[in-house]
Amino acid sequence: MEYALSAFNAPCSRDSKFALICAHLRSFADNLLSAAPAAPLRVLLLLGLTLLGPGVTVAAGLRESALAGSWYPADPAALGARVDGLLSAAQARPPAGTIRALIVPHAGYDYSGPTAGQGYALVKGQSYRRVLILAPSHHSGFRGLSVDTVDAYRTPLGEVPLDLEAVRTLRASPLVRADGDAGGAEHSIEIQLPLLQRALAPGWRLVPVLVGDLAGADDRTAAELLRPLADADTLVVVSSDFTHYGPRFGYLPFALDGQIAERLEDLDGGAIERILAKDAAGFLAYQARTGITICGYRPLDILLRMLGPGARVERVADTTSGALTGDYRNSVSYAVLVVTDPAPLAAAAPDLSQADVGDSATQTQPTAPSRPSAVAAPPSESDLKALHQLAILSLDRAVLGPSAERDEAARQVAAALPDHLRVPAGAFVTLKLHGELRGCIGTIEPREPLDRAIIANADNAARRDPRFDPVAPAELRDLEVEVSVLTPPRPIASWEAFRVGEEGIVLSKDGHRAVFLPEVALEQGWTREETLSYLARKAGLPADAWRDGASFTVFTTTKYAAPYPGGTPGR
Repeated sequence: MEYALSAFNAPCSRDSKFALICAHLRSFADNLLSAAPAAPLRVLLLLGLTLLGPGVTVAAGLRESALAGSWYPADPAALGARVDGLLSAAQARPPAGTIRALIVPHAGYDYSGPTAGQGYALVKGQSYRRVLILAPSHHSGFRGLSVDTVDAYRTPLGEVPLDLEAVRTLRASPLVRADGDAGGAEHSIEIQLPLLQRALAPGWRLVPVLVGDLAGADDRTAAELLRPLADADTLVVVSSDFTHYGPRFGYLPFALDGQIAERLEDLDGGAIERILAKDAAGFLAYQARTGITICGYRPLDILLRMLGPGARVERVADTTSGALTGDYRNSVSYAVLVVTDPAPLAAAAPDLSQADVGDSATQTQPTAPSRPSAVAAPPSESDLKALHQLAILSLDRAVLGPSAERDEAARQVAAALPDHLRVPAGAFVTLKLHGELRGCIGTIEPREPLDRAIIANADNAARRDPRFDPVAPAELRDLEVEVSVLTPPRPIASWEAFRVGEEGIVLSKDGHRAVFLPEVALEQGWTREETLSYLARKAGLPADAWRDGASFTVFTTTKYAAPYPGGTPGR
């Protein structure tokens, strides 16, 4: 028998190493079943450990249901009645604008069904030509997007045909692949279909897009690729659960105590706040900083980058499996959000929001094809001072707001930068107030041109570090601002090769990841072993998890720190 892990029980992976988590959870399930194979089986099925046969049947051109009889009823009449009940029980108030997209959970109907029903009730009876579903892959690691090779999906309520013309358009992109392993037992798309079948008027066709690992500008590329499909006759659905908390998911950012419900609400609320603000960069920074286990964070990022200035995101409903069962030891959060916009999402301009000042300052400086892919040598002191000035101007704009003078000053500084500061590089911006950390945001991989990375990270450190309130204008003059430029991370054979205090380090294991800059261990006075133990805990792992099965990359930094100047251009 093969066990497929549901959205309730599976900590939707943040990278391609999800298979290791699956193995641990399968072992957990096997132990329970061998101890008491009969009575607990129904409970396990309800919790989301779905017992499948030898595999999911995919007939020629047709994907059969992988979830019928476990995640939702197999009998058509029972399933129809169940979904109709979820829709009729919804009490959410319809939004004022035209609905363009929904964000809905994807656990079994006994768990997230009532929450999902609140969202689908908002589009009940509406006619669409196409439904574009963006969903995370739980069963296969791949880069980019994957679209099934079938012609239709089948649920007990009937067949759902694919929009084959749209699918062909997507497959023309090198970012899109057809990964059969990804789609076979995947639940994140199928779980939405019976709800769509009963909510929408007949006649729509499906574009099922699984989202895998995204690197560099993949999220922007995906948004630009998908946006033209989101026309006036298309509903976009992002399938995602929110926090997966507990030892079963390897994520314990706080203890299980009397405040667990409030803490989960705050943790999820921080992510939702950034979604409501349409802040893709801030959302990703929050996910990276907290490690929040939102399985669909990549599809959510893509959706946010598809939105135009007229789009509005509203919160509809939310709950947790802990609240439903009374057991918070392992809890999954569910939320529904709705996107409205007078215009179709396809009408939105391309995403240039990674860094406002950076885009306006550098869009007239296109990257030449002959430039290197990463900074070739450590920046000089004069380079670092120029980047520091750029960070100050971005900080000014983030805290004091935009002005013509500040934007012109940023343009002048950016225009004067040498070409070698425009190539991709990892970078951090750190803020300290009276010697204490006040914000620190950065990127490890050389994904963005260095000047744009500094601008974006200064803005994020001032406004979006989830550990702190945004920097207030009165605090500016007392800040110390530090810019750090990173060498590209390189793998090391074992933790013993890590040079504590000289190198920064990234730990990755079982879908968990965390980073320390080189100075962290020095400032804390930690040994190599202590540094790795704290790093493992930061990643949401046991303190000794670094000793076995973890992988490491290291990097060095060149940094420059100086007090916030007494006066900057445009103040």
